[in-house]
Amino acid sequence: MQNFQYTQDQQEIINCPLDTSLFIEGPATSGKTSAAIARLGRIHEIMPGHQVMIIVPQKSLAQPYQEYLTGESTPLGGVPKITTLSGLSQELMGVFWPVIKPLFGFNGAGMKPEFLSLESAQYCMQTVVSPLLEQGFFQSVKIEQNRLFSQILDNLNKTAIHNLPLGEISQRLFAGSTEPSAVGSAFDQVQECAQRFRSFCLEHNLIDYSLLTKITNDYLFQAELPLRYLQARYRVLIADNIEEDTPVAHQLFRIFLDSDALVTLLFDYHAGFRTFLGADPINAYHLKPLCQTAIQTTLIKNESDTLAAFRDDLNACIDHRSITMKTGHEIPANVHILVHRFLPEMIDNVVENIDQLVRSGVSADQIAVLSPYLSDVLKFALTEKLKRLGIPSQTLRPSRKYVASSSIKALLCIAEIAHPTWNPTISDYDLRDSLMRLIPDLDIIRAEYAVKALHAKQSDANPIRSFSDLTNFDLQEKITFAIGIKLDQLSQWITEYINRVELPLDIFIQRLFSELLSQPDFKLHNDLNVAGEIAKMVWSIKQFRSFSANLDHAGDWNLGKEYIQTIKKGLLPSAFYTDKTLDQGIAISPAHTFLMGNRRVRYQFWLDIGSLGWWERLYQPLTNPYVFQKQWKNSDSWDEEKEYAINQNMMGKLINGLLLRCKDGVYATVVQTNEFGAQNNGPLLKAFQKLIKRSIHNP
Repeated sequence: MQNFQYTQDQQEIINCPLDTSLFIEGPATSGKTSAAIARLGRIHEIMPGHQVMIIVPQKSLAQPYQEYLTGESTPLGGVPKITTLSGLSQELMGVFWPVIKPLFGFNGAGMKPEFLSLESAQYCMQTVVSPLLEQGFFQSVKIEQNRLFSQILDNLNKTAIHNLPLGEISQRLFAGSTEPSAVGSAFDQVQECAQRFRSFCLEHNLIDYSLLTKITNDYLFQAELPLRYLQARYRVLIADNIEEDTPVAHQLFRIFLDSDALVTLLFDYHAGFRTFLGADPINAYHLKPLCQTAIQTTLIKNESDTLAAFRDDLNACIDHRSITMKTGHEIPANVHILVHRFLPEMIDNVVENIDQLVRSGVSADQIAVLSPYLSDVLKFALTEKLKRLGIPSQTLRPSRKYVASSSIKALLCIAEIAHPTWNPTISDYDLRDSLMRLIPDLDIIRAEYAVKALHAKQSDANPIRSFSDLTNFDLQEKITFAIGIKLDQLSQWITEYINRVELPLDIFIQRLFSELLSQPDFKLHNDLNVAGEIAKMVWSIKQFRSFSANLDHAGDWNLGKEYIQTIKKGLLPSAFYTDKTLDQGIAISPAHTFLMGNRRVRYQFWLDIGSLGWWERLYQPLTNPYVFQKQWKNSDSWDEEKEYAINQNMMGKLINGLLLRCKDGVYATVVQTNEFGAQNNGPLLKAFQKLIKRSIHNP
């Protein structure tokens, strides 16, 4: 860090007295985090590392601090704690559980609580709500079960985040609906399900995110004992991206500001991208007057002058403002608007332009391909075409169900086959696709021959017969002996397993992968992406087993069957955090996900700017994140005007954030006819069209 050239703003931050509480505000890419890290270096000279706590809204935003601590020698007194609010709350919960258990009415027999992941919370919600569905609940809305459960959980989370009574859910949902009569009694039913779920958790010592947040609000950040523990253990607090954090986290920051701790808070202008998850930028900014010193940073030179002018002009068009004299009118040469008739044409042209950039010397990790949502079809088309050109790429979709991966589906298919006592119903189609994903050079024709010849449906035997036992020599030749050897290896491994004692599903998956499918003869050999997906699934199954122990299912290996059946219902697993960073090739990502990685690149490709996905929030009939905020009054009603204003504001933030993280150029693509045969003409495209008109009339 000694050779780093700091700006005047950064020098002011670094040299600010350490015993002064400091509020740092400024736009993204203005060097706030770099200055805070340098300030951390000064703190290490006088304070033990174990007394330093760094809090970020999500783990991906901690990467600069982790890289700094990895590259530096170990600070005096240990390494600082880098965590999120949830991580800190779980740590404190473990310390004060004997007090918390009777105080909040937990009735489970276990000696410790079980923290629910989003996956296990959905499973518990299914346990609670399924009997009510049979009684006729939610007949007034058409919604998939996994979305129903996740939206009920979201309502629970929002009430806890904003410290609202649990009983206000239905009242706020009615106020936040543009068509309350169409939904009927569904909001009251959401209320009933939420209260039953809370009772279920208390009965079994289960703590979901909402209950974790409530206990944090009501006890951990209020009672004298945990506060004394917290303030004695941590003497330094650095909180980054506080505009993306929740009011509960802001309460923690207030506690440290009221103490004699060394506090540094970092706030981004024009951010708040996690509002739908409970982020409250307005509440975060209220912390500024509580700090002794406030420093405002300005942009570091990281984008061309023409891009900066384009950013101002496009934002003016989004906000329906006049273009000021400070900005230009012409769309700059490094902003390319590419018009295509159909989606495949757009994909081909994007890949062609990426290839030209890479050939001209642009590093692949300096290019990002961004869209509002990243479908499997779009991801596959882009990655496959880039792979053929030898251009590395990686995708990051936190909300993607990783069991949608063909490799994971194949492993779960084999898991069912290897457990005939589960009475699996594996179709020829499922087995054919699984074998094609696991065995190299197995095409669909030979896979079809193999399945018809080898798939035995008797429940008391190995459903995959031995290739060597085939008496039809012509059929063996059609399948080929090279593939037959691998089929026999798989059949033999399953036979040996069936003759042993059943294993828990997570251990079975680990052994199947390590002993057989990761070996050189199989397709998953050296496939690190699949290995990562399997690691996620193994973790998920372990969590499933762990919390099931609190539901009186301990030792029941049929939990593996229950887990797979739950996946088939679309409930498990859902979002899974990964600290994977998009720095190893072309970044293919949803735009919001890219922003939360806080990464800058030279070139960005915006896919289909006419899509409404750039503007409107996801349709969620049974929740509304904005009516749970502190600024919302129960007497207010939600209408189309408020919905429009929210969407406009969020699109402006999104576009501003993307352009602040782009150094050299943007390729904005237009698709005249989308995959559904409709014409796209969303608000972002209209903003571009308005800017083009202004450039014509105001040269």
